[in-house]
Amino acid sequence: MKAAATKELFGYWNRLRAQRAAPERSDVDPAAIRGALGDVFILDVGSDPAFPFRLSGSRICALTGHEMRGESFLDFWRGPDRDTALSAITTVSDDAAVAVIGAQGATELGRTVDLEIALLPLRHRGRTHARLLGSLAPVETPYWLGLSPVTRFELTSLRMIWPSGRRRMREPEFTPPPPPTTGRQIGRFFVFDGGR
Repeated sequence: MKAAATKELFGYWNRLRAQRAAPERSDVDPAAIRGALGDVFILDVGSDPAFPFRLSGSRICALTGHEMRGESFLDFWRGPDRDTALSAITTVSDDAAVAVIGAQGATELGRTVDLEIALLPLRHRGRTHARLLGSLAPVETPYWLGLSPVTRFELTSLRMIWPSGRRRMREPEFTPPPPPTTGRQIGRFFVFDGGR
């Protein structure tokens, strides 16, 4: 975990759940995570297959340039990234795992920012397939963030954490795309033509 909001939210969630697989939605006290609150969201995972945002913090809305309530979490992603995000949500809901997603956000002007997204299971009225608690935060905040909305997301990494010690036999798969290169691979190394 790289982003301060991810670390704060995960630590709070882990203390709150105690020996349970996941805490209840009613146990969450926004005042207890006030430092990360602008980066926190809750997804509805029970009734809508698009996993809409039920609420989102002010910094998430500033990052995307609009209010996220009702927007689909899956609409952040395209192609194989969308399938990986769906698989991560399913694993978090089914197995009480925690997903930490690395992503690169891009604006229409071509500016990019490294983001970290956490997905944590949350029970709601005893149901495990109802809500997800999460955070979406930049690893480092560029000067332009909030002025130019991030409109595209590309998944760069996925890590599953198993706080209960149980591990699912099949985890979501993520293979990063090969780096763009004009060189050639020799063994474990890339050789780039040109230079001295």
